[in-house]
Amino acid sequence: MARTIKYLLLGVTYALSGALLISYMSVWIPPDKLWIPAFFGLAFPYLFMVNLILFVYWLLRLKKISVVILLVMLLGWNNVRHYYRLPVKNKRDREKISQDTGFTLTTFNVRSFNVNAWSANVGKDEQIIRFLKKIKPDILCLQEFYTDEKRFPEQKIVNELNYPYHYISYIQQYHSRSHYGLAVFSRFPLKHKKNIRFDESSNQSQQCDVIMGNDTLRLFNNHLQSTNLNKQKTPLNNLNEEGEALREVKDISLHLRGAFMKRARQAKMLKQHIEKSPYPLVICGDFNDTPVSYTYHVLSAGLKDAFVESGKGLGKTYHGIFPSYRIDYILHDPRWKAVQYKTYHNRLSDHYPVSCLMMKKRMADQNGR
Repeated sequence: MARTIKYLLLGVTYALSGALLISYMSVWIPPDKLWIPAFFGLAFPYLFMVNLILFVYWLLRLKKISVVILLVMLLGWNNVRHYYRLPVKNKRDREKISQDTGFTLTTFNVRSFNVNAWSANVGKDEQIIRFLKKIKPDILCLQEFYTDEKRFPEQKIVNELNYPYHYISYIQQYHSRSHYGLAVFSRFPLKHKKNIRFDESSNQSQQCDVIMGNDTLRLFNNHLQSTNLNKQKTPLNNLNEEGEALREVKDISLHLRGAFMKRARQAKMLKQHIEKSPYPLVICGDFNDTPVSYTYHVLSAGLKDAFVESGKGLGKTYHGIFPSYRIDYILHDPRWKAVQYKTYHNRLSDHYPVSCLMMKKRMADQNGR
């Protein structure tokens, strides 16, 4: 019996280590061509933790398989850095960095300002506006931007936020008086504004050039394909109903699969626009995908991740039903440096706002001396 249990545990260990390897490979495999590895990428943090537990177990039993598990985990160590950063202060954290040498940027999915009271546990529209006025970044990128001509008109938001420049693009009209889309507010002039729409989707991206004196940055504000899960689609709600739990799990799997495939196509389309940029890039927004995903791999290629550069602790930006990961990003050109990355852990939306101070590399180095 003991021998049977041992071999069974060995088989489970090899299977889970193999699953972890597949999660690494998922970033290279387009889900619209082969979608199964995307599920392994989504499960990466859990697979890594289980492998860590198995590593400790087999190490205590002095088994050579512990070396195999360790090697598998080390192969994906770079992925861990995208989920968690040690909360250790470095020299630059202690330095007083002047914002005159750069600009602050915030990205925030405001979930339609909660105007339809989609949740009693998050802030109302007035609270969100007050928060945005309080932090007042130089560039503010909003997703799921919503206006209603009677209850929450666009002009009221524009006046309240009081930025000299803004770019608002709508993709969906719920009825004659309400609209849904993206918005960029800026204290710098915005030129060459362009809306990027995706086929068969209520999601979109914005492109515009930010003019900052002698510098021009091309900004992409993004809201990629949503998974569209809600409490009614949370698995295992109805265990007492025969077959219902299985049907719910299958329904969620289909939603995730469809979203993986659409985001892959959207990322490839967006990449074509990105590659045409003659200016340094800033790509931010709600990607609806984790750092171990094809979407993130495509869009972050050749760029820096503000969280990896100067974030602290767990990078979680979403506190909705599922999944609960980092899915909101600030990516930028290597000629710039992100410092003072911050996640605002409030409950104003189902997403947390994230922000950072962007500085030109030479200026950042001089400030850090």
